[in-house]
Amino acid sequence: MNASDKSATQPDNPEMPLAQRTPREKRLIREARAAIGLATLACILTILGSIEAQREILESRTDLQKQLAELDSSSDHARALASQAQRTTQDMEARMIALEGKMIDTQTQQTSLTALYKDLSINKDEVVLAEVEQAVAIANQELLLAGDVRLAIRAMEDAERRLDRIDRPTLQGIHRIVDQDLRRLRSIPVADVAGMSLRLENLANSVDQLPLAASARPTAAPKVKDKKPENFWTSLSDKFLTEIGGAVRIQRSEGEALPPLAPDQTFFLRQNLRLRLLTARQALLSHDDTNYRGDLRLASRWLDSWYDKQDRGVRQASDSLRLMIDAPVSINLPDVAASLNAIRDHRSTPLAGHVK
Repeated sequence: MNASDKSATQPDNPEMPLAQRTPREKRLIREARAAIGLATLACILTILGSIEAQREILESRTDLQKQLAELDSSSDHARALASQAQRTTQDMEARMIALEGKMIDTQTQQTSLTALYKDLSINKDEVVLAEVEQAVAIANQELLLAGDVRLAIRAMEDAERRLDRIDRPTLQGIHRIVDQDLRRLRSIPVADVAGMSLRLENLANSVDQLPLAASARPTAAPKVKDKKPENFWTSLSDKFLTEIGGAVRIQRSEGEALPPLAPDQTFFLRQNLRLRLLTARQALLSHDDTNYRGDLRLASRWLDSWYDKQDRGVRQASDSLRLMIDAPVSINLPDVAASLNAIRDHRSTPLAGHVK
């Protein structure tokens, strides 16, 4: 082994000056120093990042504590709203169960009608009579389930037109019964449920834009034309007194003066008013006259008590509520069971289709 190999295998002397080292050792030393510098810089950046992350965590924790405090302050109101919503939901579930039972009966009737269609003969009159039965059954379902008189009238008119196609003396009795049921349906006053539902929905959506009475500003008194001042000092004193008088305004309000509401109370007042309007809309669609009028009366009382009656939107909303309170909702609807039974009895009679 020569001298150069020995020097390559021997470890470097750390105390040897840099100038006495070989170029390869100098390059390795510079690379090592650069690596150490980069590692040091990375450690510093890591430490700074961890400090910033801890600061953000502390700020997030502080914000979370503030939000939790705000939620605790409004928990009582939220529980009251949740309890009211739960009672409303239970009431609606009970009604839905009743409607589901009626829908099952309707589906059973529809299945029976489908089976009857399959068993019909080629006889055209029997096919038309089955279509008449289906139209009358649809009218009966609309009256019992949805209470929609308009659709029931359309279905009965369709049944009457189909009966006109059959020139059979034995069907004169059925034709007379269908005509009587149709006349009774046309004489019923029909409530505009769809329009009233849309108005209630629009009122519920506009609750946040209606001004409260506590935040209303008094109207400015009409200005009186000033007289011509006698001199400069009199004019200056009149202007000074006018400015001082304009800084304070006294407004006379009728009835009991209500105290201003806190921001959270204002929020819950608007939410409760919106909830009353929506429950009244649901009662309207369910033809529940008692809950419908009770919710609208309470909403109208809140509007008159807490909202600015001088505002045009508040007056329009109050007038609209009064009109809807007096509108008829639940009407004792007749059924068309007489027509349906007459058609079914005729079709179940032996050889009824062959009697001319």
